[in-house]
Amino acid sequence: MGGGTITWGSRKQTSVSLSSTESEYVALADAAREITWLQNLLEGLGYKQYAPTKLYGDNNGALAIAKNPQYQKRTKHFDTRNHYIRQKVKESVIEIEHCPTSKMMADIFTKALPKPKFQLHRTELGFPMPA
Repeated sequence: MGGGTITWGSRKQTSVSLSSTESEYVALADAAREITWLQNLLEGLGYKQYAPTKLYGDNNGALAIAKNPQYQKRTKHFDTRNHYIRQKVKESVIEIEHCPTSKMMADIFTKALPKPKFQLHRTELGFPMPA
């Protein structure tokens, strides 16, 4: 908000995913729920949002599934509660965009990174370099 990060999180998923695409789709759905909660909180404080919130993902398969609500044989086993992201995209509450893995700031929370990449993402998230 105002150019800065206001929330982030990293935790183990509570369900077992059968593919990286499903895992990324679950993460998008969790992020959509967080976005909706924050939008409602801010609206209650008098800050209504009129444009969709951008949500970035690096898995093209998960992004395609979120954008296309049609039945797909490979996704029939996905838990229906994770299709929440589809509803929010359809309602234009959330706009999903591809972000290449090399530019994914969230990786700082989920994997070991080389020092230069770690420092870059730390700065992008608004944490200054230590003195």
